[in-house]
This record gives sequence, C-alpha cells and structure tokens, in this order.
Amino acid sequence: MDICATKNKTTGEKENLEKTDPKQNGFRTEENNGVSNNMKSLTKPHAIQKTLDGQTISIMPKVRTTVGHMVDWDRNIIIDQLLKETKLAERFHGKPGMEKEEAQEVAKEVERRIRSLDLKFLSGPLIREIVNIVLLERGHIEWRNISTRVGTPVYDACEIDLGSGFEAKDNANLQENAETSHKKKADKISKEQYLLLLPPKTADLHLNGDLHIHDLEYLGTRAFCQDWDLRYFFYYGLMPDGSGAKASVAGPAMKAEVAILHAVKALGSAQTNFAGGQGFYNFLTFLAPYFEGKSYTDIKQLMQMFVYEMTQMMVARGGQVVFSSVQLSPGVPKLWRDKPAVYKGRVHDGTNDTQKRTYGEFEREVRLSFKALMDVMIEGDNWGKPFNFPKPEISIEPDFMEEDEFFNRAHPDLPGYEELYDMTFELAAKFGTPYFDNQLPEYRGAGEGISCYQCCAYQFSANADADDSFEDKLLFKDGKHFSMGSWQVVSLNCPRAAYRANGDDNALFADLKNLMDECIKLFKTKRSWMESIIENNRMPFATQRPKDPVTGKKGAIAVDIDALVCTIGVVGINEMIQYHVGSQVHESKDAFKFAIRVMTEMEMYAHQLSQKHGLEIALARTPAETTGQRFSVSDLLHDEYRDCALEVVKGDKETALAKLGKAHDLPVYYTNGTHVPPGADISLIDRINIEHVFFPIVDGGNICHIWMGEGAPDAKGLKEFATNIARNTQIGYFAFTKDMTVCLNDFHIMSGLKCSCENCGSEDVEQLSRVTGYVQAVNGWNNAKKQELADRMRYSSSDMI
Repeated sequence: MDICATKNKTTGEKENLEKTDPKQNGFRTEENNGVSNNMKSLTKPHAIQKTLDGQTISIMPKVRTTVGHMVDWDRNIIIDQLLKETKLAERFHGKPGMEKEEAQEVAKEVERRIRSLDLKFLSGPLIREIVNIVLLERGHIEWRNISTRVGTPVYDACEIDLGSGFEAKDNANLQENAETSHKKKADKISKEQYLLLLPPKTADLHLNGDLHIHDLEYLGTRAFCQDWDLRYFFYYGLMPDGSGAKASVAGPAMKAEVAILHAVKALGSAQTNFAGGQGFYNFLTFLAPYFEGKSYTDIKQLMQMFVYEMTQMMVARGGQVVFSSVQLSPGVPKLWRDKPAVYKGRVHDGTNDTQKRTYGEFEREVRLSFKALMDVMIEGDNWGKPFNFPKPEISIEPDFMEEDEFFNRAHPDLPGYEELYDMTFELAAKFGTPYFDNQLPEYRGAGEGISCYQCCAYQFSANADADDSFEDKLLFKDGKHFSMGSWQVVSLNCPRAAYRANGDDNALFADLKNLMDECIKLFKTKRSWMESIIENNRMPFATQRPKDPVTGKKGAIAVDIDALVCTIGVVGINEMIQYHVGSQVHESKDAFKFAIRVMTEMEMYAHQLSQKHGLEIALARTPAETTGQRFSVSDLLHDEYRDCALEVVKGDKETALAKLGKAHDLPVYYTNGTHVPPGADISLIDRINIEHVFFPIVDGGNICHIWMGEGAPDAKGLKEFATNIARNTQIGYFAFTKDMTVCLNDFHIMSGLKCSCENCGSEDVEQLSRVTGYVQAVNGWNNAKKQELADRMRYSSSDMI
C-alpha cells in the first residue's frame, strides 16, 4: 500500500457491470488484477448450464489467480488489460495503443471462442493465447508482442534445476548451485522479453545468427562492464545499494583493512548494475596510502585478504564469484607521482586542513604490495590451486623498464622493478594466471593518458585530447575521476557476410557495414531504454551521488554514463577470409593482406559512425566463449549457408552434422576475433607476427593467447620471450596459458590435462584451463570450447627462442 497517496475507487467497474449484457454473462472479478500477470493461472470444473430468461447459456469457469484467489470471469478485464498493455507499443515500437472500441470487440470475440470450446477448466495462459490469436488475425503483431507471455515450459524449468537444458554451458564461470538455476530461468524470461520489445528486424538478426547481442538477458536493465577509479570510494566511502536506503552507508575508510573491504564490496555491489566484468585501474597506487609504514608481513596479509574475499564471495549474478580484474604496476607511474593522494575522505592537496601528499611518496608501499600480491598468487589456495580472480593485469610500462637507481640506493631492502616483474613470470610458469598489458607500443599512448584492459580483453582509455576534464580527473577536482566502461557489446557473424558476398569485395564490405549500421540501431534502442531505467533509479550503484565528506552535499556521480563505449565485436575473421580468398590468414600473404584491409575498412567506418551518431563506437575482438559456436551452428542450420560453412568451420564437423537439429551445443566453432585458428600448425613466432598487426586496428580490445605445452615451463625463458614481444611487436595484451588438473580425492595438483590422478589413481579430477579471458574448470565449458581446447597448438620454451 502506498502510504504517500490514497487512491479512491471509481464507479467505473460498477457502471461496466450494469451495462454488461446478461446474455453474455460477464461477471466482475474480486480484483481488477485479471489478465496480465493477470490473465493468471485458472482452473475450474467443466462449465455448467444455466437458464436465464428462457435461454440456456453456459456459465464461464472461475479463474484461479497465481496470487491465490478464485475469481469470476469478466471480459472487461481483457478490455482493461489491452488498453493498459498496448500502450507499451508506443514506447517500444513507436505505434499507438489500442482504442477502447477495438478492445471491446476483441474481448467479445475471446469470450465467444472460450464458450464455444466447452472447456473443463480455464487458465490465464490459455486466455492470453486466445487473445493473441485474435490480435494476430486482426493484423496487430506489435500488440501481440506486447500482450504475450514470457516464460518456460515446466519440463524445461525442471531441466534447468538439474543443471542441463537452457544454456547450461553458456558461461563457464557459473557454479553448480540453486542460484544458477534461478538465474537461468530469469535469463530465459528476460531474453524473450527483450527480443519481443526490440525492433523486429533487430531481433530477427540476432535470432537468425547474423549478429549476436551479448548478455541479452541484461539488455534492458544494465550497462556491460566497468573499470573503476578506487579514489572515488576512498573519498566518499561505500554505499553498496547506491542510495543508502536499503543498506548501511560507510564513511571513507580510515584503516587499511577497511579500505580492502571497501574495494572488495565495491566490485561485488557493481555486479547488480553491470552485465560483465568489474575491475580497478591503477589498483596498487591508489591503495598504497593506506599501507604507509606497514611491514611486508602486514601488507601480505592484506593482499591475501583481498584475493580470498574476491574468490570466495559467491554473490555475483547466479551465485558465481565476482568476475574481477586489477591493473598492477610495480611502482607509481610517472603520470601519478606528483598528483595529490586521495584517501581517508580527503584530497591531500594542502587544502581543507590536509597535508599535501602525492602518490610518489608511496613508492615503497606500491612495491611491497605488488610483491605481496604476487607471493599470495604464486602460493595458491589451501589446496595449491591457482586463484582465477581477480585477474592480475600486469602493466608493462615504459616507466618501469629501467630501474630507479636513486630510489633503489636509498631503499636497498626493497625489490626493484626487474625482481617484481620476475615474480609475474614465475606465476605465469606455475599457473598461467597473469595477463600482460603491454603499454610500450606507441599507439598505446603510455604517459600521455591512461589505458586499461577489462572483462575478457576489452580496452578502455582516456587522454587529454579527447577529454576536456582530463586534468581535473587526475587531480580529483570536485570529485571528477576516471570512469571507463562499455554500454553494450554486439558481435558480427563475419563468415556469413563472406558467404553472401560470394567473392565480391564490394559486396562483402557493404554487408559488414550494413551489419554495423544495425548495431547502431541496437545501441540507440538500448540507450533509450536505459534512460527510463536511470530515471526510475534502477541502476543506483552506477548513478549514485554520495555525501561529500567535506561539503556535506551530494558528490559526483559514480559512472559517467555518457562516456560509456558501444562495442562492435568481430567473430570469424579467419573463416571469412578463408571463404572469400580461398586461404586462411596464416596460409597466404593475399589472405593476410585482405584481412588487414577488411579490418581497416571496418575501423574507419566505426569512426564515421561515432561522428555521425554521437556515440563512442569501438571495434573489438570478441572473446566468443559461446558466440563462435552459436554463429557456426546457426550457419549449419541454414540450408543456404550450410555448404559454405562446412568449407571453413573448425572442429568436429562429422559429430556436429550427426546431431544437427537435435542439439545446439555442438563441437564446431569460428575462430575468435582476428586470431589465427587455435589449431593452426605454425610456429609461435609466425602466429605472433600475424596477430600483432591487428592490435592498433582493433581499438576496442584484443588479446594474443600463447598456449603452453610444458608441465614446468621456464620462468626466465617466459620473461625473455615476453620482453621481446613487448619491445618489438604491437601486441598490447597477451597471456601464457597452462593446462592443469586437480584431483578432488586427494587434492593433488598436476600439470596438463589428466583423466585420472597420478598420485592416487582417482578419476574424480577437475581439468583447468583458460576458456577465453579467464581460467576456469573445463567441465563447465560448452562442446565447442572443449573441442577448441583439444585443437589448440601448444608451444614449449624451445619454441620461444
């Protein structure tokens, strides 16, 4: 009940009853709740006969609502619901709602049909089905799409409860628990809802496999991913619900332990407002003031606390651990050394009774915390397993390629940059955990701005040329800070464009650009939807404005909504080129050159679209945990594309064809982004020489995967090879992946993918590897990714010489 307003009942219901033709036998329900959620579940014994004015008519069955009431039939409820619900057609489809006269006609027709069916029971879904049939017969598809129900058959819901059925292997990070089942059911409803509300052409392009709307289940309610500026929380404190109304509000952290917990809970809370990964840019530098003067032992305990909190909070969407990352530099970057430190609710710039403190004063704390975090991750958990989150993004920056000899002489007890980088490769050799964010290439703009990788390799950046408030953000002036993330990702089925072009270059470019145009329509639709979400305070954590600890007034908004990027992803560039040119990108110079031409055309067009539509459009390699499979299966299902797809698709085609039409989780896939196919039998050097060319072109993010074949790779060799990559290629982001197996019987950890424990012989084992941009148990992967795992070309230390 709304205690802020009192609503009086109108006489409308009574008047409608008095005007109802008794021969139609319309009865008012006990609640005007009828047919929306509302044309609810209804049951009643067979309709009985009644004599009225000498005529025999059937009495309509009563209706049992899902809110727990038995109500009488009343066709006026259909009228009311149609008038109310079809108003959404104007909001979502730009078409007017239904007029009352037509609603009355529809309701009469529905009642007539129900009477003619002589039903033994009547249900809300059945009423709604009949209403929708009448709407379709009258040519009102948009009203039908608004008035229909979304949900799932009982059988499918039971399958979800047992961990199978709908998108069971769609996300390897999801856990086997009841929350996952609940999420999958909600996902199914939400995806149906948004496909019905999208412009029909856009929805069809997704369903038909021309493009893929990522995290469709969250399309209408939240942004995609975000990289946070920790200074925001160290200045304002923590408001987990974004408003302070539902959760307790904490002031700025005054102690290191509280700062760590605020960082943890900020990423956890952000999961409610974003569909993808959450991370911290420049993590250790912003955290360092809280560690001032602490011993290495104390700092290591705090780092251990952070890692365990991030990997033990089963609170993210569907009961999974928080998909998180932290950008790590072994020292304070030059850009930040003279900037005022923000902590304990103050900007320490010498104003507001603060002592002037700069981040450069905390070099000691950054080095020790870097070492501590590496030590914690190298040790692994209590079983000796690797920590898969937060993803450690190791920043290879010009600032740290040479030692600060002056500082090292003054602090001989502290580790130098080289020693700290050595630890990252020790971690890579043991677990393959770290990701290397290479900022040495000129196009990364190191020192002139800020740049980071997020989620599964999406790249975000900010610099003075593109941001008028860049300097203010560096200084945290008036709460201004860096807010980098993505609104939405939509990926293109690039091979299909080649099938349609049939060797015609111009037709191929036109098709790809047309798909990019369709992405713009989707982005604009989402923006319009999200305006309503934000206006109704349904994204409160991202739009929060906490109490300023100095002025007592509302502070700066957490996320710069207008700065969020719209990302267009590419899938299957290799297969597109293979079909169009006749060879794969690694098989001929012509194929390689044409791939560069295509990506350059798309990147230039993305910039044109940005200027034309006032949106920040980024072109990116799609991680494609499921999209590479979905596109390939979709093409195999279409008669017009099947033969084309069979020429280029990767994986087990024979098995896929045998199960085609019976299952969708098939062992076939298109290659991620602009990658060389994972199974290509070429040297690692050749693979890198091909893939590195695309990094400056794909400004929205890319990654180079190096699959290791050795059980115990040499850490020193990995470092030398990585340094060569960083200094001599344009690869901006790369990772060494090591396969492992964990015995769940005696907790023994083994290198490689094993089917049984080498220690106790048990077959109760869990295989681990990097699925796309994160390490996770193989049993949660879909069949395409498992096939790719088997196909991967693995390299030893000798291949890196």
